[in-house]
Amino acid sequence: MLGRHQGNDRGNSFDLLRHFAALLVLFSHQFALHGLAEPVYPFWDTYGFVAVAIFFSISGYFMPASFERSGNFIEFSKRRLRRLLPGMMVCSFLMTYGLGAVYTSGPKWDYITSKFAWVTFLQYSTFLGPAIPGVFANYIYPNAINGSLWTLPIECVCYIAIGVALSFSRSWKVILAILVGSILGTASLVHTGTGFSFYGVPLNYLCMFGICFSGGALLSITKATWFPNRWLLLAFGVVGMFLMPGKLEYSVLGTLGITLAVVVIGESFSEKLVNGKFDISYGVYIYGFPIQQIVINEVTHRFWLGMAISVLIAVVAGYLSCRFVEKPFLRKSRRARASNGTAVVGLPEAVQ
Repeated sequence: MLGRHQGNDRGNSFDLLRHFAALLVLFSHQFALHGLAEPVYPFWDTYGFVAVAIFFSISGYFMPASFERSGNFIEFSKRRLRRLLPGMMVCSFLMTYGLGAVYTSGPKWDYITSKFAWVTFLQYSTFLGPAIPGVFANYIYPNAINGSLWTLPIECVCYIAIGVALSFSRSWKVILAILVGSILGTASLVHTGTGFSFYGVPLNYLCMFGICFSGGALLSITKATWFPNRWLLLAFGVVGMFLMPGKLEYSVLGTLGITLAVVVIGESFSEKLVNGKFDISYGVYIYGFPIQQIVINEVTHRFWLGMAISVLIAVVAGYLSCRFVEKPFLRKSRRARASNGTAVVGLPEAVQ
């Protein structure tokens, strides 16, 4: 049966790992947006992909506890949407009506009141946004407004898969089945080089990041079993991360190794700087790309200076999103659950 998620008595460092991953995404994108090749993790992909694997591992780890406290699939889904949609809708509004109005070549009022702008806003709000004519058209990396958003539909599919599976059974076996399916799917797609996308969800990356998500969820449910031997598990994770001989092995075992390392480190070490106080990683993630585009092309072409300015602005944007958009919706949800006698104790606000 699905057990109650228990953190160690000293707390954890998952919030810090989230923020590290968000900054790693900015670092990787800084190269691409300068027209340079992004640094590549050996045999696999860019460090931006490593950061995404960290995000998915952490999200998956907290989802079984979130589902248990939700009680059913509908309530679980509502909580996931409350976590993602408010911040994304504000970001979408700023991209569509802010950047779109600034960069449009036609009359601004005609653009703002157009059906195209309204439809574009709705598309971005549901994680699918087309290029807006004129926006970043002449930049080094042209026409890309927010290249980070492609992972959000994948995350939503992972939520649905975990929610549906746990709706039928609270056993660890259903999560293991998803993990095995993700491993087999990844191995097959990497080996054959095939795949397709549906609703912005590339099947190959759904399977690969599904390893991280379902692997994290399985570790959450089985924590009582592995935690006493967590350093051995960490050793397996490090071997998977650094000693794989090629892309196929790394895509499967290396990705799983990232999950093992992230979960063991997150549960084994405590930090007091950000743990439980704030989580601006989501805001940094969804605002970082357009901020970097503007800074690189409008402010400075100097790599590290531009990086520093972008990080500073993205952190401010992430804080504002967390403080004035994300937290109010999460607190409203918490108050509603408290009034129904279902308040959550011990689970980070960002994943409830």
